[in-house]
Amino acid sequence: MNWRLPKLQFKQQPAFYAGVVFFIVAMAALAWAGVKIADWTQSQQSAPVKQVKLYGDFQHIDIGTLHHKLQQQYVGNFFSVNVDQVQQFLLQQPWVYQAAVRKQWPDALVVVVTEQQPVAIWNQQQLLNEQGDVFQAPLQQLKTELPMLTGPEGSQQDALTMFRHMQGLLALHKFNAVALGLTERFSWQLSLSNGVALKLGREDTLKRVQRFIELYPVISKHKADAVAEVDLRYDTGIAVRYSTEQKRKA
Repeated sequence: MNWRLPKLQFKQQPAFYAGVVFFIVAMAALAWAGVKIADWTQSQQSAPVKQVKLYGDFQHIDIGTLHHKLQQQYVGNFFSVNVDQVQQFLLQQPWVYQAAVRKQWPDALVVVVTEQQPVAIWNQQQLLNEQGDVFQAPLQQLKTELPMLTGPEGSQQDALTMFRHMQGLLALHKFNAVALGLTERFSWQLSLSNGVALKLGREDTLKRVQRFIELYPVISKHKADAVAEVDLRYDTGIAVRYSTEQKRKA
């Protein structure tokens, strides 16, 4: 008896062929996209920075000059521009207190500058900002008159604080301070806008300013503009020098 095994026939499903075709097409598309991305990246390596956008509230900074410097030095390759270097460059410029720099796609450099706010001239050559920090900037570019503060190196914070206290007290009585000096022996000398100079010594300076305020109507009576100097370093009384007379104690 002969046994014959039935022939098995395997039919290829259409879905199998479709899957193979889809895989091949997907791989080709992926390879093509990779090539295109590589070409795009290569081309962007030479993308230029075409403009510098400069923002800030400027009173002393010449915005045209600063913008020109930035354009000259940092308009170039978008990817190679180092924002930290740009920031350091800005912080070295006169009148710049703070600076923030970022890139703006596709071709811009955005710069935000905070300007120094001068409140006093220090030792006739430098400036003090609101925080009492010393900075260098051309004095001829000042827009307003500032008080003159002088003192030993490193004493600028104390001088500015003391000046503010004295000016606050004087302003209540219609006086205006224009200069304050601290000697090497840490003795204070104050000058007023009416031409009067006050010698205040080392201690109880604000109390001595208050004493001047109280006594000024007496010492200036009939000589309103003639008081030249008032020495308040005495425990009791004061010494007054008039513009046409020798110093005398009151």
